[in-house]
Amino acid sequence: MKLYGLTVNGAQNTLTAPLSKLRFSWKIDSDVDNTFQTSYRFIVAKTAGNTSEIVFDSGDTESSDSVGLEPAGLSLEPLSDYTFTVTAADNHGGSDTASLTFSTGPAPDGWKGAKWIKPLEHIAGWAPYLRTKFNVNADGEKKIARARLYECGLGCGEFYINGQRTDDYCVDPPATNYEKTVLFRGLDVTPLVKAGGNALTVQLGEGFYSQSRVWGSNGFVYGDVCAIALLRIEFSDGTEQYVITDTDGSWKYKYGPISTNNIYAGETYDCRLEVAGFADYDGSESGWGDVVEDTTPKGTLTGCLMPPVRVREEIPTVSVKCASGAQDGAWIFDLGKNFAGVYELRIPANSPRGAVYVIRTSETLNKGGALDHRSTGAFATQCIQEEIYIARGGPEVEIYRPRFTYHGFRYVEITGIHDISRGYGTMPLKEMIKGIALSTDLSRTSYFDSDNVDLVNIHRLMQNTFLSNYHGYPEDCPAREKCGWLGDAEVVCNWGMLNYDMTASYTKYLNDIRTSTEVYGTWQMIAPGKRGCGEASPLWGCAQIIIPYYMWQYLGDESVIRDNIDLMRRWVEHETARANDCIITEGLGDWCPPGGHETARRMPVAHSSTMMYYEICIRMAEISKAFGYGDEDHYLALAEKIKDALIRHFYDAEKHTYGYWGTNGAALMLGAYPDGDRKALLDETVRLIRDEDHAMSTGIYANKYLAPALMKAGYAEDALKYLFNRRHTSFGTMMDDNATTIWESPDMHHIELNVTNGVSSYDHPMHGGFLYSWFTCLAGIEPLSPGFRSFKIKPCHAKSVSRLAASIESPYGMIEVVYNKRTDGPGYRYTVTVPANTQAVFEAPGLDAPILLGSGTWMI
Repeated sequence: MKLYGLTVNGAQNTLTAPLSKLRFSWKIDSDVDNTFQTSYRFIVAKTAGNTSEIVFDSGDTESSDSVGLEPAGLSLEPLSDYTFTVTAADNHGGSDTASLTFSTGPAPDGWKGAKWIKPLEHIAGWAPYLRTKFNVNADGEKKIARARLYECGLGCGEFYINGQRTDDYCVDPPATNYEKTVLFRGLDVTPLVKAGGNALTVQLGEGFYSQSRVWGSNGFVYGDVCAIALLRIEFSDGTEQYVITDTDGSWKYKYGPISTNNIYAGETYDCRLEVAGFADYDGSESGWGDVVEDTTPKGTLTGCLMPPVRVREEIPTVSVKCASGAQDGAWIFDLGKNFAGVYELRIPANSPRGAVYVIRTSETLNKGGALDHRSTGAFATQCIQEEIYIARGGPEVEIYRPRFTYHGFRYVEITGIHDISRGYGTMPLKEMIKGIALSTDLSRTSYFDSDNVDLVNIHRLMQNTFLSNYHGYPEDCPAREKCGWLGDAEVVCNWGMLNYDMTASYTKYLNDIRTSTEVYGTWQMIAPGKRGCGEASPLWGCAQIIIPYYMWQYLGDESVIRDNIDLMRRWVEHETARANDCIITEGLGDWCPPGGHETARRMPVAHSSTMMYYEICIRMAEISKAFGYGDEDHYLALAEKIKDALIRHFYDAEKHTYGYWGTNGAALMLGAYPDGDRKALLDETVRLIRDEDHAMSTGIYANKYLAPALMKAGYAEDALKYLFNRRHTSFGTMMDDNATTIWESPDMHHIELNVTNGVSSYDHPMHGGFLYSWFTCLAGIEPLSPGFRSFKIKPCHAKSVSRLAASIESPYGMIEVVYNKRTDGPGYRYTVTVPANTQAVFEAPGLDAPILLGSGTWMI
């Protein structure tokens, strides 16, 4: 056996581990079938130089537990190093030992006197440099052993030591409700610090903290751009030196070449304002002024465990054309697909100094071939996505990449090109522009493939869309809003957890939801930030229960239940208070179905709101039973009342239906139908779908229930027919319309019909919520116990799918299902991989009884 995948609170090798509420996990690999862990011992030791002090020892423990172990009473010291070591044995006599090193950052009140600092004169939108110079007395026996930087720049900060970036993070740290929580990073900067003179510099962008332009004339500003930093330098003789942000005259500021910046609208970069040596020890002092302390109240400084935003892909230009067709110097670069991020612009050599390049982006083009800014939010934000670059001039090629913004786009328009070697109006080279896709650096944990190209293509689109909408929290769209709508996050959370390592990221988002309730006094439609958009409706606020529930089920994370159970209970109370006879008539309902919200075939709001009310009660009953909270009967009784109300108010007992695809789908998935009526309800649902020619009438909520309900009941082909129906609006017609991301409205063919109105986003993950069923239904992988410690494999077959392969990296290891239609008779051949320390129950057509599988790879 071999141990691997050790984590602390879902992170590896972190420098900002929490001081308490620690959770330790590991995985087991074995080439021997039917392997499970029989015992473990894990130790947490504080390390300093060559010394080690055990702070926790589990002792030899007979147990198969290996996920989310929480030592009672364990607390760590700040600014300290630790080693987590686990030894485990298996049922075959094997054993292994593995270790993980991690560290803690400063405590909220332990920043060695570091202050929040800012420029004496704040100029909205202008990105300043803050710099200090310091000497490191290291020589002879006193050598630099290690240097670590703990930092936060608000809204966005890029840190440098001696002219070198300290990291490759973009638009960092992640946005929060800043009055409650502010996140900082910890970085090992040992290679950058040297003996003698050094410089520590940060350039600050507005980000979301100081966003001064969008959503009102003054934006949503928490305060002026500012920074805090603590550089800890350790020497070989055991001594230390600290460099901190201060107002003692050691820190200076100067405004640089980014004369405007906004997270939505873009930047202006004026090369004539560049500051030579801005991050160097020998950089000029001329024009640098004293900083002052920033006294704007802020939330608790908290170490950030979620991954940063990084470059995830470089995208070459596919084609270039003249915007007007008249070769008038306005050129449009097509990058071939929609995505979120920025671009890299290569200015030809010998551009005149001061030449102005205007770069604009959009998701689509209008009939005239020019950029169409409506879908990227110009109607809402009152701005377009735009950068202005003012050239440096000279014999070298100039390379520009925006820093403190990101856009949602496919097309890039440039005007002002000066290329003396090629002449005015000459087609620019495609290499002038390449796309730079940015997203939170989420680790992918899944694989999916099939001979059904629709399944593969929509899955690929969802991957691009999901990543395009994660920049510190789950967004609705990366251009118009960049907002963490709770309903959007909730509806896609199943898919997110099955495809990416979301432990730290969703934990952070749940804190955003919690702190939003603290700021506003109740749940908001959006978290985090000032654009709360009012009190959460049922299908949005339910994120408070649905996300923790599936983190427990899919990730084996019990801490999110314990940490959020108070708000989860309060959300049920909140819904109960607005129900009348257990029916809730408020809400946005099943959002964005084909035909719009007024279509007669749309699932009524009272149906969707009340179905969700029913679901949160049955989820809470399940949680209460598992965690021993003692209120299981309360939630079961309430659920029974809601079910009765649903049937009384909305169910047609003679026709055995709620009358709508979406309501029937939710009822089938949740059990909200009269006793003994399941088959009749299912039959009527299928009849209704077929009679209506599989013409999709369902939006983001209904599809999440209807598609898997049909698959589980043996009607997978009907589910795929309505999802990809080419005779009516569907995800099939969306893909045939050359979609490269999932659209906010599947029927967006109307974009040109009314040029005076705004247009929905072309990069919106919410419609992909049903795609978790590719794994849980088509591949048939579902947990029987939290974290897939035990799980079921029961593939749902469709006639149009002859081959399918899917895998997910569970908290215990990789689960994989591959099947192919037999060529020598009816049925399928299956290959199933079960990770060590788990077991699976396999079911398939033609088997007399379910098969219990231990770990290993099995051919069936």
